[in-house]
Amino acid sequence: MKDPVRIVFRSALDRPPAMGDGLRVGIYQGQGPVGSAAAVQRNLDRMEEVAALAGGYGCQVLVFPEKYTTGYAIGVEECRDLAEHALGPSVERARLAAKECGLALVLPYPERDGERFYDAVSVIAADGLVLANYRKSHLYGAAERRNYCFGHELPPVVSVNGIGVGVLNCYECEFPPLYQSLAERGAKVVLGPTAADFHFRLADGTMSQVPYQDATRHIIPAMASIWRLFIAYANRRGWEQVPAGSWQYRGNSGIWGPDGEPLVAATAEDRQHDCLFIADCIPAGVPPFSPEGDHTRDNRLALNPALRAPA
Repeated sequence: MKDPVRIVFRSALDRPPAMGDGLRVGIYQGQGPVGSAAAVQRNLDRMEEVAALAGGYGCQVLVFPEKYTTGYAIGVEECRDLAEHALGPSVERARLAAKECGLALVLPYPERDGERFYDAVSVIAADGLVLANYRKSHLYGAAERRNYCFGHELPPVVSVNGIGVGVLNCYECEFPPLYQSLAERGAKVVLGPTAADFHFRLADGTMSQVPYQDATRHIIPAMASIWRLFIAYANRRGWEQVPAGSWQYRGNSGIWGPDGEPLVAATAEDRQHDCLFIADCIPAGVPPFSPEGDHTRDNRLALNPALRAPA
């Protein structure tokens, strides 16, 4: 039996933000089974349980970690066995959960499109409509490139509760130009499902000698501050055991505000439990970066990167 979900709720509001005022964000950090059809069903059962909890706390969007349905550390065979089409059974269950619980839901999963496979994220509205199906365009390392094709579209911006919401997938949370792109397209909140670990097994079978950097120490606070964004980073915790080896995840989930400070962030104690972190993101309450400076308005470098003419 799974442990009960630990709730970490940070809000000064009596009720969730009104339409257009803000967004009550929930992020799930848990340890789950990996690499089998039975694991997928257990993870989806947990998804429905967490969605019901989040709905009870008034969450307007709920985010799960990267490749939530199958677990992250799957190989080529597991990927091909377990990947689903964009409107397959896992997304269908997520659509029903979103509708029943009255919240938008971000479900990462491995996608099959014919004989091509993608590290995908389905963004589902509270009415069950799929707002976006995003295929990760910045793959990390040999294993991801072995399992998946590159997506060819920029990360999406959708509207949730009248707020512009951008989506990045794990490694993509470490690319400053992607935040620039999202901010320029109207995002006020960025949701980042991830599977960030410590040491992991390389493609040649050896273990990495240098631990993967903790993006929440520098990159995410800096991006939140520069682009005046709320950034929700939903990671795994604990371990995944697969034939290729063991993966230990950082359990460093949190939600950072436009001043670069966390609204809510996992503690060492939280990493021992499956957790639902909840905080309110209110763009109207965000002060300017400075009385005269505005990075989005004043930036003159296009993503290609040709110099823009000043306005």
